[in-house]
Amino acid sequence: MKKYQCSICGYIYDEEIEKVKFNDLPDDWQCPLCGAPKSLFVELVENDSENNNTDKAENDDINNNTDNENEELRELSDQEIAYICSSLARGCEKQYLDSQQKLFQELYEYYEEKIVSKEGTLDDIFINYDKDITMFNDAMNVAERYNDSGAKRIITWSLKTSNIIKAILKKYQENGFQDFENTKIWVCDICGFVYIGNQPPEVCPVCKVPNFKIMEVK
Repeated sequence: MKKYQCSICGYIYDEEIEKVKFNDLPDDWQCPLCGAPKSLFVELVENDSENNNTDKAENDDINNNTDNENEELRELSDQEIAYICSSLARGCEKQYLDSQQKLFQELYEYYEEKIVSKEGTLDDIFINYDKDITMFNDAMNVAERYNDSGAKRIITWSLKTSNIIKAILKKYQENGFQDFENTKIWVCDICGFVYIGNQPPEVCPVCKVPNFKIMEVK
């Protein structure tokens, strides 16, 4: 029997306990904790020695590149800076760093006003999503290289919330509004996690704040 783990909240589906194979679950089955679709579950492979060797090889690669001073540098766009400042503001809010949170929020609002909005389709959003994932992965490599736990936490939040938002948009693209009728939409005010349901989770599946920080979208 196999086990599958939700890549958003960490919930584990154990076929032995549930008595139903994961692949036999209906296509519209969702994670009972965070609402993530089946596509965001990954099979757990219990091979510690192989995983440890892989982790060691990845860490060696990171360490070997630490002194590389020839990395390409570029100027961040207003949208990227706004996104970073917004994430930092929310991270400070969670840690009750009020003065730092206020400063990052002011920076976010300043750069947000400079962003030139463009009309686009859902396909355009998905293209930008793929670009964001590439950016997040690159940022995670740098954060791991310098062992910046704060940056790694925020990037992990961004990856998870981006995945759940893409899944919701895919559902909308396929079925229209029918999956969102007679229900509510909730957004975590700290990490941006989105949940569809009548009541929000007890805690945010991504950043673990209590549900009074998960706001209903009117």
